[in-house]
Amino acid sequence: MEHTDRNNGCLAVLPGTHKLPLKPHDYPQWEGGVNTMYHGIQDYDQDHARVHLVMEKGDTVFFHPLLIHGSGWNQTQGFRKVISCHFASADCHYIDMKGTSQENIEKEIVETAREFFGNANTTDLKDFIMSHAQLVKGERTNF
Repeated sequence: MEHTDRNNGCLAVLPGTHKLPLKPHDYPQWEGGVNTMYHGIQDYDQDHARVHLVMEKGDTVFFHPLLIHGSGWNQTQGFRKVISCHFASADCHYIDMKGTSQENIEKEIVETAREFFGNANTTDLKDFIMSHAQLVKGERTNF
């Protein structure tokens, strides 16, 4: 892990946005394009207050999954190494993305998973999550 700041693209968050509905995601129309599987929010207030999370090695941040967040460009010659983990309680349940603004992303994730893992049985994101998620502690319930 590394020290992160605005020079190497630290995480930035828009406080309070976790109270809003899920925003549509798709590839941003940036000059030069973006990396495969980088889906950005398509509709948000760009004037909303932004907080840059400058962090030292070993620092930890927890936030709600609906909180608008992202990282800037690494403008240094060094690396920005971080670990990202997702926590879900036993009360967590899968939300079907069919017919939602996220359906296009689900299709791309499933297609990429098939190519990478060679898992022809993966038909939707829930199948992929169930076959690749790893229980760390507790009892598997809803997935």
